[in-house]
Amino acid sequence: MKLRKLMAGAAACAVAFSALAVASYAADATGTPGTAGIAFSDGSWTCQYWLDGNEYATKETTALITGDGQYTVSVEAYTTYTDEETGDDVTEPGATDIAFAAVQVVDGENLFPGMVITIDSVKFDGKEVTLNGTPYTSSDEKITTRVNLYNEWVSTIPDDARTVDGLAADATPTAMDKAVGEWSTMEVTFTVSGTAGAAEDAAAPVEETAAPAEEEAAPAAEEAAPAEEAAPAAEEAAPAPAAGDVAAATDSTKGSPNTGIEDVAVVAGIAAVAAGAFMISRKKK
Repeated sequence: MKLRKLMAGAAACAVAFSALAVASYAADATGTPGTAGIAFSDGSWTCQYWLDGNEYATKETTALITGDGQYTVSVEAYTTYTDEETGDDVTEPGATDIAFAAVQVVDGENLFPGMVITIDSVKFDGKEVTLNGTPYTSSDEKITTRVNLYNEWVSTIPDDARTVDGLAADATPTAMDKAVGEWSTMEVTFTVSGTAGAAEDAAAPVEETAAPAEEEAAPAAEEAAPAEEAAPAAEEAAPAPAAGDVAAATDSTKGSPNTGIEDVAVVAGIAAVAAGAFMISRKKK
């Protein structure tokens, strides 16, 4: 019995050190640019998915953002633990509550500057939950576009936060209640706006983007040196972010906005200690 406790303690310490070593694992979503998905951890931190390129028991359904429109993403939760009696790793469907949840778009800030994501519905096992505020769109390191559904580590709304009509008075990083009970599938439907111009430019080849600038140039410009022609063409090839739907602009002189995701990773490391001990001592039912 003492040996078992010592082994559980050693394993918990190993989990803690490995978690601290990857303290920034959730900073940016990775994968195909424009891919949207759900990053989350359940209430015990034993069921997770971070859209970071790593393998998880949880199965995800992502969506590729191609422009304005409605999209749906989901996760099918699986919890992994070690059976105390057999020593085998066991993976079972299901999770309990939420410790963190957000919708993320890989490289969204670069692909679609000014993009706004409006949450239409959040469902657990097909049942829609009521939001207690308005989730806002912001960024991680000005690369990943993020909408926090539940992130209690955000102390202040970031400078680049935006909603479809500006910044809603009830904008919050914890719009969803974390106490959702037992669940197997989480589904989020959302509407993307503010990408129309950026989406067209992203799809157009560089040669086609530069052509109109040469055709519309005045005769004097045609006779100018190639270096002088390149400047206006480059300016027209990179349109300003769509601002019709966005009131809060990002200040390029500031550091990354305070989304609290680094704090989430640190707390995840601390939670992993308890989770590691939990997984080792849990018995298969």
